[in-house]
Amino acid sequence: MRTRCSAAVIAGVVLALAAPAHAEPRADIAAKARSAMASYDAMDYEAARRQLYQALAIAKKAKLDKDPIVARVYLDLGIAQLAGSDPEGAKVAFLSAVQIDPRITVDPAYKSAELVRMLDEARAAAGDAAEPASDECRSVRGLQLSATDGARRGVAQPIEVQIGGDLSPARVVVMYRPEGAIDFTEVKLARQGGCRYAGAIPAAAMHGALVHYYVAAYDANNKVLAARGSSGAPNILDLGGGSAGAAPRDTEEPLGSAGTTSSPDPRDGGVVGRATPAVHGSRIVLAVSGGTGFGYVTGKTEGENMVQKCCLGSSPIVISPELSYRLSPRLSVGAVARIGLPLGANIAGHSTIAPAGFLRLGYAFSDSGDGLHVMTELGFGILRNTIKLDTETPGMDTDVVAQGPLLLGAGIGYTRHLSGSLAVLIDLDAISGLAIVDKLGTAVHLNTGVSADMRLGLAVGF
Repeated sequence: MRTRCSAAVIAGVVLALAAPAHAEPRADIAAKARSAMASYDAMDYEAARRQLYQALAIAKKAKLDKDPIVARVYLDLGIAQLAGSDPEGAKVAFLSAVQIDPRITVDPAYKSAELVRMLDEARAAAGDAAEPASDECRSVRGLQLSATDGARRGVAQPIEVQIGGDLSPARVVVMYRPEGAIDFTEVKLARQGGCRYAGAIPAAAMHGALVHYYVAAYDANNKVLAARGSSGAPNILDLGGGSAGAAPRDTEEPLGSAGTTSSPDPRDGGVVGRATPAVHGSRIVLAVSGGTGFGYVTGKTEGENMVQKCCLGSSPIVISPELSYRLSPRLSVGAVARIGLPLGANIAGHSTIAPAGFLRLGYAFSDSGDGLHVMTELGFGILRNTIKLDTETPGMDTDVVAQGPLLLGAGIGYTRHLSGSLAVLIDLDAISGLAIVDKLGTAVHLNTGVSADMRLGLAVGF
């Protein structure tokens, strides 16, 4: 009897050991993961995430949080999170995976450039987190820019920043612009250990009286995390006096920058800015504007009538394309065409178009190009205005007066950027037509007078 009891006990133990479905949590975790990825393949991402969370719960209960099989579960969870439009959740899952197994890779069946990139970023972040912070870095928050003393012409300028533990930048850069340049140039700062990043503005850029610069930390999506200075309110290296300073801060930064949009960052107390293409960072600008004009006219009309009624005529439609080149952030030179349409005349013998061309010099009152600007023009062509005659003859009371052909002008305008490469502009200019000859081509009886145009247009930078 005793022998039979012993045999029964032994058999029970053997049967218990042979029941891995309940005694081996790794098998349960693996089964849940396989089922989850089958749901993923069927595009049921919510079911996939639910089963992967169940696998993690089993792992936690079995104290397998650091087991390599759990790293795979976290990786699969990241894949499912990204497919379910939760990129932040995917980043957290990938980070958890590489913290357990730094060499884990995406299964070829699910491999994509985006998943590989996110996993590499998680691996880099896990490595940064594993590096112990020095006493110097524990108190750092946001982005701190070290003093840049002793700036000298022709000598590379070291730039050093500290990045606090509250930020996880993918890259840290210094953006610099030498005197006379329009665009900012980027130099990546290299991590020196701990929270320190360092680099230099090259010696070739250290010329003239000053150099503009700012530093910024970006995440993997090229979104600015923190900055000291910005493209609209940069720091200044004073090469004339040999010392470095900072430009006055301005929280109202123009849209766009080399659409910069900026706002104060409470983490670092600086102005946030991002270097992106913009009209006011472009050397070549194409603009097209249209509007109306009027003029003070005297003399004889093109229909052989004397101007008798005082003296104001109109050019109802004026179209003006312009191609300009920026010599500096504020100064530009451009070639401008003016096409006037003097509509409404009912006397034969006049032209219905007034072509002219100008060389225009423009000056903006800000480096960004936004806001007020002034211009001066020298051109050649014909200005035409429609006028009412001092007659009561029906159908014979409206004629055209021509002015020119030497044209001198000046004006004022306003520019405002709508996006990174698009701006709206308003121009008002006065043009004097000087009758240095009496006739030019189809234009007869050229007169001396003054016209004014008011135009609204769009500008695109390249």
